[in-house]
Amino acid sequence: METIEKFLNKFISPIAQKMSENDTIQSIAEGFMRTGPVTFGVCFFAILANLPFTWYADWLKSIGIYDHMQAVLNASLNILALYVSFSLAYSFAKRKNDNALSCGFLGLLSFLVVIPQTVIGKDGVAIAAFQLDNLGGNGILVALIISLLTAHIYHALSKKGLKFKMPDGVPPMVSESFEPIFISMIVVLVAFAIRVGFGFTPYGDFLNFFSSTIGDVLIKVGLSVPTILILYFVANLLWFFGIHPNTVYAPFVPLQMTLIVTNMKDLAAGEPLTYLTVALVSMFASFGGNGNTVGLAFCMLRAKSKRYKQLNKVAFIPNLFNINEPMIFGFPLMLNPTFFIPMVFSSTILGLLGLFAMQFITFDFNPSMSLLPFTTPFFVRGFLAGGIKVLVMLLLLLVVNIIIYYPFFKIADKKACEEEQAALEAEKGELNEAQ
Repeated sequence: METIEKFLNKFISPIAQKMSENDTIQSIAEGFMRTGPVTFGVCFFAILANLPFTWYADWLKSIGIYDHMQAVLNASLNILALYVSFSLAYSFAKRKNDNALSCGFLGLLSFLVVIPQTVIGKDGVAIAAFQLDNLGGNGILVALIISLLTAHIYHALSKKGLKFKMPDGVPPMVSESFEPIFISMIVVLVAFAIRVGFGFTPYGDFLNFFSSTIGDVLIKVGLSVPTILILYFVANLLWFFGIHPNTVYAPFVPLQMTLIVTNMKDLAAGEPLTYLTVALVSMFASFGGNGNTVGLAFCMLRAKSKRYKQLNKVAFIPNLFNINEPMIFGFPLMLNPTFFIPMVFSSTILGLLGLFAMQFITFDFNPSMSLLPFTTPFFVRGFLAGGIKVLVMLLLLLVVNIIIYYPFFKIADKKACEEEQAALEAEKGELNEAQ
């Protein structure tokens, strides 16, 4: 244990620290978080439009409401790349104390310049329009790259003082809008050069190039079962040693949003979900907080020591809502050798068991439920996402999770009882001496 801790402190902690302080990485996480009003705002409609009941979907279509609900999704999740292109550039500029609004608009503009602006109609005639797919799941990673490139250019030119200075008497609103005029010209010129340059390649445009090469590899590797299991393993390992797992999750957010948007598009089109297996394994592998500590919370219902009985009164309910900080710091689980194995390896075990069950059982999955807040209890999310079969599977995995934690909890509970008994006897001894 000491060897692992020394290794992490020497090699991993500095990397995690640099990642947590890196403006680009943090802008990605912050930028996607800033799209929360869009994703959470339409969550209600996404759920209502995609409840897992055939009769319900037919009823919505019969009364003419279904198309209107889809219009809400088309204006939000299905064009998420537009919001991302603005939000990421805005977040980076804000961290660098640049003109965040101007930078955000330039990020959006650059993305729209770079992507294709024609759609082939049914008669084979090209129509001047933006294709919806390119503004959604297909374009999220490209929006990320272009908006961050724009933000870096904006910051570099701002540092060099390339700003249009207006007289002091000019209102601030006017001054701020004219200030980045030269920077805007250069940013647009770069976007134009990218568009023209890739227009002369066999790919035709940057989005097609990225999707066919780098993006294809990133998505295949990033949205695969091994990567998901490794992600949870590393996150749990770092959390055990006191490094917050958000350091690991932040770079994965763009791929996660690509997964959600792509699956929702497939669902709306009545096609098999592209990332069904990954989405289900992700749900099966991690619930009840990092390290799946909800299993430990159930173990503590059988606690004999006063310490853990009292702790569970505070930690049990939050753990059901995927908030396990009271458990992590109150137990404590962090740097507690007794719980190294269950906390670090539980997600891998549960994910593999879920994957094994999928070889024999066909599970349904409603990807719109991925938009629910992370504090949604796992059994509620599971039932809404996949009905009774997913719920039963999660409850079975919870039983396995409890079994994984139980022997280690018994060791800790026994030790706590012995310490409490020793303290009680010492107190009695002091009273006897006082008498």
